[in-house]
Amino acid sequence: MSNGLADSSWSNKDLQVTDQIVGSLGEILKCFSEYLSNHIHILNKFISHMRRVSTLRFERTTLIKYVKKLRFFNDVLIEYDLNKMKAYNNSNNSLCEAIKPVAMYLEKILEVLDLMNFYLTQSLQKEIISKTLNEDLTLTESSIMAIDDTYNHFVKYTQWMVESLGNTSDLLKLEVIKFALKCAEEDGTNLEETDNIFLQQVIEVEDEQEYGELTLQWAQILQGKLEVLKVEYSKLADKWHEKFGKAKN
Repeated sequence: MSNGLADSSWSNKDLQVTDQIVGSLGEILKCFSEYLSNHIHILNKFISHMRRVSTLRFERTTLIKYVKKLRFFNDVLIEYDLNKMKAYNNSNNSLCEAIKPVAMYLEKILEVLDLMNFYLTQSLQKEIISKTLNEDLTLTESSIMAIDDTYNHFVKYTQWMVESLGNTSDLLKLEVIKFALKCAEEDGTNLEETDNIFLQQVIEVEDEQEYGELTLQWAQILQGKLEVLKVEYSKLADKWHEKFGKAKN
């Protein structure tokens, strides 16, 4: 399955919004919504169990703040009408212009998830060990890997949705992408040989049909990552359930 990643020179092709594209982007937004819902679900379980550990009350408060933010993002996604994209450029339904507000919102979500993932998988894990002296509430190594891998693919898709249309503006770049490219340049990394997904260049699509088809392929890729993440989150929930005496969530 092609995911539209390759070397390419850029052109300034301006495509149009089509019903196929609106439909395929709808599938992407469903993936983002499910992604947020998975986080909200596991964090609520985590927060519930943390009530039993008084020394983690400040960490619990931090997670509650993240849950509120993610729930807000998800509510907006659920209510958003993709058909409104055409209203951003009534003269010719320019896809490049219509996609910007959608891409910017997805990037906002991913920037918050970047901070949350670091806190959840790094800082908080150390605090739990330090304050409780046990691993009852820690994440498993496989769950941390799934969190990172899922996030990386959602970031790469969001880069692709913009740059495959020829838009390489710094205003529409995520920090993790810019940082990876900066480090690669400083290290002299060969971009044609790297396995780093953030360094894989994006090929510009030829027409509206290709953009719509590749968007659907991306939705399938992201859905596959979500399935793995859900399995890992289910295992985590079972672990905490057992460790805390099958307490009600």
